[in-house]
Amino acid sequence: RSTIAEGIVSEFQIGTKRTYRNNEQDTDEGVKILKILETAAEPEVLMVEMSSEQLNSFSTYQAKLESMRQTDVQKSIEKALEDAGLSGREVTPFMRVIVVGLTNKSYLERCCPREGLITIWNPTEKHQMALVEGQAYSVAGLVPSSSDSDTLYLQARGSSTQWLPLSPQKAKIFVNCKNISYSPPLLNDFFSKFDIVAFVIYVGEVYIAAHQKKQRVFVTDGSLTELYLEETIPLLAISFCSPCVDCDSVLLINYNLAGSTVGFCNLIKREKDQMNHLWVAEATENSNYFLNYDHVHISHLKDAASSAQRWAMTSSLTIEKLRGKVLSI
Repeated sequence: RSTIAEGIVSEFQIGTKRTYRNNEQDTDEGVKILKILETAAEPEVLMVEMSSEQLNSFSTYQAKLESMRQTDVQKSIEKALEDAGLSGREVTPFMRVIVVGLTNKSYLERCCPREGLITIWNPTEKHQMALVEGQAYSVAGLVPSSSDSDTLYLQARGSSTQWLPLSPQKAKIFVNCKNISYSPPLLNDFFSKFDIVAFVIYVGEVYIAAHQKKQRVFVTDGSLTELYLEETIPLLAISFCSPCVDCDSVLLINYNLAGSTVGFCNLIKREKDQMNHLWVAEATENSNYFLNYDHVHISHLKDAASSAQRWAMTSSLTIEKLRGKVLSI
């Protein structure tokens, strides 16, 4: 299918403009301008001298040509696929849900929670609308497909799988994400993915490593400050990375985030940096960060955001000392 489509596109790229132009009336000003520009030695100079009306006519005609080209390309591809007997192909829609705290409800006391990847085949509209990040569910009708040391892979059929939100009382067996702080996500052995709201102490420079652009953001949420001296307050270093394209220095995270309270979602816990006394987390393609918490998917971070903001407003001296600690690393 892809080979046929690429062949059709290549054929149209060879000389379709003239075909379309010849189908137009020569009285169309856009056609006239196109003819003049095609034969001109310096078309750019001519365009500079054109009036706004002429440029508008030319742009309108170009847009019309492109629309006609796209329509004909699509029709030609469909016909070529039909001639080759490839026009019909059934595709089964699916959605994937990453879960943590996966527990057999019959063995809550003895079962070690797992991380899971659930593939829902033919998901219903209810699934797409009702499943919310941060919500705990009781699920029936899952079928195991495989597993490894870290993840259990499960499959489900849309119409036969029930996702029932757990009551607040039953949800207490899971890590509470309502007022998230360093302790639950980073010290808990069972869960490697977490959300957090924290005050950004420092945004590091972009650097290149292993053919990737990387940048680290150093944060603290103030939740453990009472347990430590100012110089030893634990910091979280969040690593962002992307493929290195031409090794440019485009920022992954804007420096302006320093001094702001930011919500980070779907971070991955990494091994602690014992030498520099840093908790470490990594952002992936599923990670996001937010500056406000009105959206339903991040509303569970509202209380934590208020707490971090209150701490930052009364801790300017501590923040400055922590910044000095980061700069000395």
